[in-house]
Amino acid sequence: MPITIEDLPYELISSILHEAARLNANDGVTFTYGISEAPLPLQNVKLQKYVRGHVPPDILRWSTSDSIRQVNQRWHHWALEFALRDFYVRRWRGSERWIESRNLSTLAKKPSGMAVYRGSFDSLRQTARMLSDYPDVASYIRRIWSNGFYVAETDKLLFQLLQHCTTLRSATLPWTTLRHGSWENWSQLLDGGPGHESLSSLELLAVDLKESQTSDTSNRHDTMALEDLRVDFSRLTRLKIFGNTSFNPITDSDLRFMAKTASNLEELHITGLSTVTNDGVMALVQASKETLRVLEYSPLSDDGFEHPDPSSGTTDEHLCAVLINCPLLEDLSISVPSICPTLFSDLSVQWLGELQVRAAGLCEQNQDLVSSADARNVFWGILEQARSLIASRERKDALLEIEIFISHWIFEPHHTLVHGNVDIAEVASDYTWPTSKQPSGKGPYGQTGLYGKDAEGPYSSILESEFVEGLKRGYVTF
Repeated sequence: MPITIEDLPYELISSILHEAARLNANDGVTFTYGISEAPLPLQNVKLQKYVRGHVPPDILRWSTSDSIRQVNQRWHHWALEFALRDFYVRRWRGSERWIESRNLSTLAKKPSGMAVYRGSFDSLRQTARMLSDYPDVASYIRRIWSNGFYVAETDKLLFQLLQHCTTLRSATLPWTTLRHGSWENWSQLLDGGPGHESLSSLELLAVDLKESQTSDTSNRHDTMALEDLRVDFSRLTRLKIFGNTSFNPITDSDLRFMAKTASNLEELHITGLSTVTNDGVMALVQASKETLRVLEYSPLSDDGFEHPDPSSGTTDEHLCAVLINCPLLEDLSISVPSICPTLFSDLSVQWLGELQVRAAGLCEQNQDLVSSADARNVFWGILEQARSLIASRERKDALLEIEIFISHWIFEPHHTLVHGNVDIAEVASDYTWPTSKQPSGKGPYGQTGLYGKDAEGPYSSILESEFVEGLKRGYVTF
């Protein structure tokens, strides 16, 4: 029979400490505060304190486990594991000033104080130094997230930091690490090596850089690490690439090099970029087709943030057949150049939830949907095939909802609805068509800010039969 709390099993102690940390969070500071802009000369305006936002989760975990960390060595280790499992590395913003008083009320008069200056990369240097000096602390980090560091100098510091994280499983890094990291850096990160766990999840974020950063010759250097066969992505189960940039962007060539070894991906997300096409994405899909469960590919058009561009790529593969040949695939959201009934013909697929397909046209159709009645008949067949697949999944107690985006229309086969802007068509029909319509929460991506959820925008929903009638009368077109 346990005499003290230390005699309890570790699982019970961990549950108790989790509850204690939660209660500490409830009693502690969970919001950050700021001070309103200082008044201009001759203005009699008092400074005011306002709520800026929530305390970042990593800081909150550290502060809520502070008292626990000081009890004994066992609890100290638990608190480090609790606080450091998700590790955030942020760039210092600067622009603060020292307050020459301990009383905030003095700021209502004439604020003064010396400007605070810190180097932009000091926080990263100090973090790398701390983890190097205390490798036991680094061993608690399971996921690391980096933001604001995109130059060669900081990429080098990031890899120095990462080499001490022996149990790291997930990393969110800038895309520039692909250009500035050596094959040794990437091999150690991905493979783990002796005493290290191998990385299972990798996220690469791209942003547009300042001109001063893009013009720096050290930042333009490319180590071509992906071309080295010793860089092995076979242990990765999740890969996410998101964000757009014009500086050394990730391209199809990079994805093809990854595909040579990335044979065990379970999740693949490539979103919000215009430099990757179906060619590169399908190389990764083919490499991991036996294990892939989640596939999301939503590129942007070259000219800006519009509806995800489905027409990119020059692959000769029949993409519909490629997608249904992924036996474990459950979650699908993809942009493809064309679709056909084949995409929904295999009733044995494992698809679940909300499935989105964005297409520019139809497979093997020389005539487009605008001018060809035969092409439109093929499209109606696609909708019927989609309904058959939905019914088949429903018989297996699996809920599947399909959305097909083509031209400026969104088709929901399971509801026999079409979403789109019919304002001009109403005027053309002298308000005799459509006979009924409902507000739609869906809308053109990037133009209304609607992403198909709850808000109302310029789109309306009408029945498929109404849409077909509008096509026949020439009120609407694809």
